[in-house]
Amino acid sequence: QSIGEDATGKAKISLWKVLLQPRVLLLVLAASIRHCGGMTFAYNADLYYNIYFPDVDLGWWLFAVTIGIGSIGVVVGGVVSDKFVAKMGIRSRVACLAISQLLATPFAFGSVYFEPVWAMITLGISYFFAEMWFGIVFAVLVEIVPLQVRSTTIGVFLFVMNNIGGNLPILVDPLAKAIGYRGSVMFFYAGFYGISTVLFFITMFFMDGPKPEAATVSHDATSHANHVEMGHENNTFQPDDYLPPPHMAANGHRNIVSVRPSESSRL
Repeated sequence: QSIGEDATGKAKISLWKVLLQPRVLLLVLAASIRHCGGMTFAYNADLYYNIYFPDVDLGWWLFAVTIGIGSIGVVVGGVVSDKFVAKMGIRSRVACLAISQLLATPFAFGSVYFEPVWAMITLGISYFFAEMWFGIVFAVLVEIVPLQVRSTTIGVFLFVMNNIGGNLPILVDPLAKAIGYRGSVMFFYAGFYGISTVLFFITMFFMDGPKPEAATVSHDATSHANHVEMGHENNTFQPDDYLPPPHMAANGHRNIVSVRPSESSRL
């Protein structure tokens, strides 16, 4: 049974009611901020490194780090969140989001602070953790949205996220005139990673935790109880033939057959 399928056939669910849930609003806000950080770097990476390191060609390094390491991070993020979701519930996925962005933030600062060699090293580490977010955020969304409005909700979510995250980077240039280009990129790139970390962390507390496990009787205990109830407790079985010990036979006692009915004869 798909998540949210239990709502099928019931009263129609209002799209606005779903979209205005605090956890959905927080999730789309956090995702938009995180998306803005990523788009800021995508728009400005080539220009930034050409301005500050004009003698070094980092084009292939940027390609390898963003495509190669970033892709690995996306897959690892999904695997890690799936491993923990059974223990902590949907809340574990949002926890993975917050932790991954927290780990990525300081290395993102390093990628626009250090010289080229260390900039690429820190960028690779940052991308590995930062790119875990994309698959996880949509896994969270489909698990908290009813099936009736799931596709529409995802469409609205993407619309808001892409418009906020894709257009906020235009503010890099006005801010650069005030604090410099490097500082502006740091703020909208690494700084927004940090802001999204806080928002994902807050969102986590609006999600459902692990479901309580119902108390169950172990299979062995149940099987044992059934055997006793049905009269098959092997511990009460005794042989019908009883032979006295050897020393009794040596003293003149004849071997007799007990006529006492056993427990099994009464079944």
